[in-house]
Amino acid sequence: MRHVLHSKFWTNLLIARLAAPRLRDGGSMTFTSGSGIRAHEAAASHVANEALVAMAEGLESELGPRRVRVNVVAPAFMDTALWRAKSREEIDARIRSYSQANPLGRIGTPEEVASAFIFLMVNTSTTGQTLRLDGGMMLRK
Repeated sequence: MRHVLHSKFWTNLLIARLAAPRLRDGGSMTFTSGSGIRAHEAAASHVANEALVAMAEGLESELGPRRVRVNVVAPAFMDTALWRAKSREEIDARIRSYSQANPLGRIGTPEEVASAFIFLMVNTSTTGQTLRLDGGMMLRK
């Protein structure tokens, strides 16, 4: 729990504290959380993800939409180089499992996550939001 909170929450809070005074008016901060799990499946990750969402909402309130917009992108599992330390069989099994649980019948792609970041960075009407990219998976859990 301590390691996950440090890497997902405390590190991002420090980044926000250091970046906020340096951002120009009208700028934005977009953080990365996670999606696709419930507390009973991975308690540490669930707590850290929700803490990051709460942090972003609090920062948006403190910094204000006229000064800096703050949002979160929360993707679910996808096949990226980050998982290459595991065997291809383990990765493929996870992809099959997530795809079956997902209403879209597939996992998301890095390109889809990138487009979510771009949307939140350039859409000046969006602040204090978490964009969950789980293909509707959480609707079935």
